Amino acid sequence: MKVVRFESFGLNAALCSPPKPMERIHHHHELELNIVFRGSVTYLHHGRMRRLEAGRLAAFWGSAPHSLVAVEEGSEMAWITVPLTWLWGWDLAPAFVRALLDGHWCIAPRGTGGRFAVREWVDELSAKGERASRRLLLELQACMLWLSEQAVPEKSGTKRVAALDPGDGFRHVETMARCMAERFEEDLSVADIARAAGLHPNYAMPLFRRRCGVTIRDYLLQHRLTRAQQLLLTTDEKILDVALASGFRSLSAFYEVFTRSVKSTPADFRRRMRR
Repeated sequence: MKVVRFESFGLNAALCSPPKPMERIHHHHELELNIVFRGSVTYLHHGRMRRLEAGRLAAFWGSAPHSLVAVEEGSEMAWITVPLTWLWGWDLAPAFVRALLDGHWCIAPRGTGGRFAVREWVDELSAKGERASRRLLLELQACMLWLSEQAVPEKSGTKRVAALDPGDGFRHVETMARCMAERFEEDLSVADIARAAGLHPNYAMPLFRRRCGVTIRDYLLQHRLTRAQQLLLTTDEKILDVALASGFRSLSAFYEVFTRSVKSTPADFRRRMRR
């Protein structure tokens, strides 16, 4: 059975000047904050291309498969990852938390990019990581509380990108990624996914892997695991129901993939993350 690895960042940050397109799609448990200081960047996230413009603070849950795929020349950005378990103790608006766990981006209003000292946070986190000061942690909490109240609809904060370049294949990649993001609970085959983009499987498979760094089957499995985690965190459904609703055909297959990928049983994950 295939294993999809989740990365782990904990409380971490980095300044990227310039940011570089990622070689592969990845996912992790933490909440991720992004801000672009100059230029713009384009992500493939949760089956969609999204461009984040300068001066907008964006938050999303890193469990959804994502990758930075294009960078405008001269861009500068920063990212901060925050442990997911902290969300439960920060008294954030329930609708905001649910939107994050449903795979949406939550974007700060225009003209608010200088409200928070993000560069200073990145400097301290880069130096101290998990040992960051209590003052910085309170500032992060205040930022998330403000964002949970002020965030605008995702369509207003990002620009959908149909294709980065007509000849680069990303239009087909986005179509296949969107197919999997929307239909992961079905018994999809590679041929089904390729057909959604009007491609032959023998062309679709190497194209997707070349552009995303993972196979089509890996990407589909990432979506199923993300959905399972979301249901474990936001509902009290039985583990079997979670498995079936996430696209797994049996409880045993779900347990094997989840335990090996997340390094935790589904029940332990639910208890630990909701604690």
